[in-house]
Amino acid sequence: MANQSGVTWPDLINPRVRTAIGELHDHVFGESRDGATIRSRRVPPDGSRQIQRRLPPEEVEEVVAAYLAGATALTLADKHSIHRTTVLALLERRHVSRRGRVLTPDHIERAVSSYASGRSCASIAKELQVNPETVRQALLKADVAMRRPGRPSATKES
Repeated sequence: MANQSGVTWPDLINPRVRTAIGELHDHVFGESRDGATIRSRRVPPDGSRQIQRRLPPEEVEEVVAAYLAGATALTLADKHSIHRTTVLALLERRHVSRRGRVLTPDHIERAVSSYASGRSCASIAKELQVNPETVRQALLKADVAMRRPGRPSATKES
């Protein structure tokens, strides 16, 4: 409703407040004021939005070929400006088996001796550039008696 000067009450509200009221309306009623149904959208506080990057089929084939040739998912992700999990999803959709970081017999021997000297699976894994669970599984397979998780308890001297 307009007053005598033709100004409506929304015109008197600060534009940022008017936007906030509109967004609140959209959120509460699940539709915009023009009647179109909308989905709830979250925008980071800085106003930036994630860019959705879709690779063309030729680039997907290039990713698959490079992975099969030995490139890691992380290097391919960096090269194509996509996330590592996106690379892995592309490979899965193409039915390409994932490579695990396999410990060589030399690595396993080093892991066994390091673990026996008191090092943790995590520190050994960091040195060998594998997941700590990979080290733990290799130690179990090598019949190494595992310590309890956590910090080693201090020994008492009597």
